[in-house]
Amino acid sequence: MDALYEAEARKRVWIRATLVRLDLPGGSCFLTDGGFVIWNGDTYYGRHPTLGLFSSVSGLTSGIANQTTRVDVRILPKNLSALSLLNGATIQGCRVRVWRGAVDFQTGEIVGEPTERFDGEVDLPKLQIGMEWGCTLECGTQSARQLEPNADWRQNHAFHVLRWPDEMGLLKVSGVTKAVRSTEWRT
Repeated sequence: MDALYEAEARKRVWIRATLVRLDLPGGSCFLTDGGFVIWNGDTYYGRHPTLGLFSSVSGLTSGIANQTTRVDVRILPKNLSALSLLNGATIQGCRVRVWRGAVDFQTGEIVGEPTERFDGEVDLPKLQIGMEWGCTLECGTQSARQLEPNADWRQNHAFHVLRWPDEMGLLKVSGVTKAVRSTEWRT
């Protein structure tokens, strides 16, 4: 029994790790939930030099029925420029990917291949101000977008100008807002 106990005690210890990749307009940022990890040639930081401290990821569950996965990525910005980057309008729609894996405690390397748990986009950044600044990036998937009602994609002037910017749109057409359509433009 002592030999088995000793063999078990000599096994390497693994620590669970969460890896997050944010593809921001200025370049990609790589975050992890502790220290730093190198994976696929990219360095994932717990305290990112530009953004600040990575706090948590919540909501990593599988959607059921007509629900889809939504995650919240929480970051504690290091300064006002990081805060403005995380809460700017350009962050909406940026790709977000989350992996779960394990890190060898002795070597600091990723064990095996992490499992991708989420691939989506930033839906809404939320700012929290209190004892500490915080920014929560609410993220959704393309599947979630397909389940949204399409009222804003119906025949209207704003959508027409968005799709065909050189045209006058529906400026000289009356009664468009009262038109009843059963078929949306987006399918």
